[in-house]
Amino acid sequence: MEYEFDNMMHFDKLGLYYEAHLAGIDGECFFYNVYFEDEPTDKKLEETQAAVGEFLKPYVDKDIYMGYIDITKDDGKISIYLDLGNVGSEYEQTSIDGILKALNNVSGIVSVILNEDSGFDF
Repeated sequence: MEYEFDNMMHFDKLGLYYEAHLAGIDGECFFYNVYFEDEPTDKKLEETQAAVGEFLKPYVDKDIYMGYIDITKDDGKISIYLDLGNVGSEYEQTSIDGILKALNNVSGIVSVILNEDSGFDF
Protein backbone atom coordinates (compact mmCIF):
# COMPACT_ATOMS: atom_id res chain seq x y z
CA MET A 1 0.00 0.00 0.00
CA GLU A 2 1.29 3.45 -0.87
CA TYR A 3 0.84 6.14 1.79
CA GLU A 4 0.51 9.40 -0.14
CA PHE A 5 -0.06 11.69 2.83
CA ASP A 6 2.93 10.77 5.00
CA ASN A 7 4.96 13.70 3.70
CA MET A 8 2.05 16.09 4.20
CA MET A 9 1.89 14.99 7.83
CA HIS A 10 5.72 15.28 8.10
CA PHE A 11 6.02 11.88 9.79
CA ASP A 12 9.43 11.54 8.12
CA LYS A 13 10.66 14.58 10.10
CA LEU A 14 9.78 13.23 13.56
CA GLY A 15 12.89 11.06 13.99
CA LEU A 16 10.94 7.91 14.81
CA TYR A 17 12.73 4.57 15.06
CA TYR A 18 9.66 2.80 13.60
CA GLU A 19 7.59 3.35 10.45
CA ALA A 20 4.54 5.63 10.72
CA HIS A 21 1.91 6.00 7.99
CA LEU A 22 -1.42 7.73 7.47
CA ALA A 23 -3.76 5.31 5.66
CA GLY A 24 -6.91 7.43 5.57
CA ILE A 25 -8.84 10.35 6.99
CA ASP A 26 -11.65 10.13 9.53
CA GLY A 27 -12.54 13.73 10.32
CA GLU A 28 -11.08 14.88 13.62
CA CYS A 29 -10.44 11.34 14.86
CA PHE A 30 -7.22 9.37 14.57
CA PHE A 31 -6.89 5.64 15.21
CA TYR A 32 -3.30 4.54 15.79
CA ASN A 33 -2.68 0.83 15.23
CA VAL A 34 0.62 0.05 16.93
CA TYR A 35 2.30 -3.14 15.70
CA PHE A 36 5.11 -4.80 17.64
CA GLU A 37 7.81 -7.34 16.86
CA ASP A 38 6.01 -9.73 19.22
CA GLU A 39 2.45 -10.04 20.51
CA PRO A 40 1.90 -7.04 22.84
CA THR A 41 1.59 -7.95 26.51
CA ASP A 42 -0.25 -6.18 29.31
CA LYS A 43 3.14 -4.81 30.37
CA LYS A 44 3.62 -3.34 26.88
CA LEU A 45 0.15 -1.76 27.16
CA GLU A 46 1.15 -0.18 30.48
CA GLU A 47 4.42 1.05 28.96
CA THR A 48 2.47 2.62 26.08
CA GLN A 49 -0.02 4.28 28.44
CA ALA A 50 2.83 5.66 30.55
CA ALA A 51 4.68 7.06 27.50
CA VAL A 52 1.56 8.85 26.24
CA GLY A 53 0.83 10.07 29.78
CA GLU A 54 4.32 11.59 29.99
CA PHE A 55 3.71 13.43 26.71
CA LEU A 56 0.39 14.79 27.99
CA LYS A 57 1.59 15.81 31.47
CA PRO A 58 2.95 19.31 30.66
CA TYR A 59 -0.28 20.15 28.82
CA VAL A 60 -2.52 18.79 31.56
CA ASP A 61 -0.51 20.79 34.12
CA LYS A 62 -1.28 23.95 32.12
CA ASP A 63 -4.95 22.93 31.67
CA ILE A 64 -4.54 22.56 27.89
CA TYR A 65 -6.88 19.99 26.36
CA MET A 66 -5.09 17.71 23.88
CA GLY A 67 -8.07 15.55 22.95
CA TYR A 68 -9.83 12.46 24.17
CA ILE A 69 -7.36 9.56 24.19
CA ASP A 70 -8.11 5.88 24.81
CA ILE A 71 -5.46 3.13 24.68
CA THR A 72 -6.39 -0.56 24.40
CA LYS A 73 -4.80 -3.87 23.48
CA ASP A 74 -6.57 -6.19 21.06
CA ASP A 75 -6.07 -8.33 17.95
CA GLY A 76 -2.26 -8.49 18.21
CA LYS A 77 -1.77 -4.73 18.43
CA ILE A 78 -2.20 -1.78 20.72
CA SER A 79 -4.77 0.73 19.56
CA ILE A 80 -4.82 4.39 20.43
CA TYR A 81 -7.90 6.48 19.73
CA LEU A 82 -7.46 10.25 19.53
CA ASP A 83 -10.48 12.53 19.14
CA LEU A 84 -9.41 16.13 18.49
CA GLY A 85 -12.88 17.58 19.10
CA ASN A 86 -12.57 20.79 21.18
CA VAL A 87 -8.77 20.86 20.84
CA GLY A 88 -7.44 24.31 19.97
CA SER A 89 -6.27 24.45 16.37
CA GLU A 90 -2.77 25.40 17.54
CA TYR A 91 -2.53 22.06 19.39
CA GLU A 92 -4.04 19.62 16.87
CA GLN A 93 -0.80 18.70 15.05
CA THR A 94 1.08 18.77 18.36
CA SER A 95 -1.30 16.14 19.71
CA ILE A 96 -1.07 13.91 16.61
CA ASP A 97 2.73 14.12 16.49
CA GLY A 98 3.15 14.01 20.25
CA ILE A 99 1.61 10.56 20.48
CA LEU A 100 3.95 9.31 17.75
CA LYS A 101 6.95 10.85 19.51
CA ALA A 102 5.83 9.37 22.83
CA LEU A 103 5.70 5.93 21.21
CA ASN A 104 9.38 6.39 20.35
CA ASN A 105 9.94 5.64 24.07
CA VAL A 106 8.25 2.23 23.81
CA SER A 107 10.52 -0.58 22.65
CA GLY A 108 9.69 -3.20 20.05
CA ILE A 109 7.40 -1.20 17.76
CA VAL A 110 7.62 -2.13 14.09
CA SER A 111 5.04 0.30 12.68
CA VAL A 112 2.17 2.61 13.51
CA ILE A 113 -0.61 2.97 10.96
CA LEU A 114 -3.07 5.82 11.51
CA ASN A 115 -6.68 5.36 10.38
CA GLU A 116 -5.91 1.99 8.85
CA ASP A 117 -9.54 0.88 8.91
CA SER A 118 -11.19 4.27 8.38
CA GLY A 119 -12.80 3.35 5.09
CA PHE A 120 -11.59 6.60 3.54
CA ASP A 121 -8.46 5.34 1.81
CA PHE A 122 -6.48 7.45 -0.62
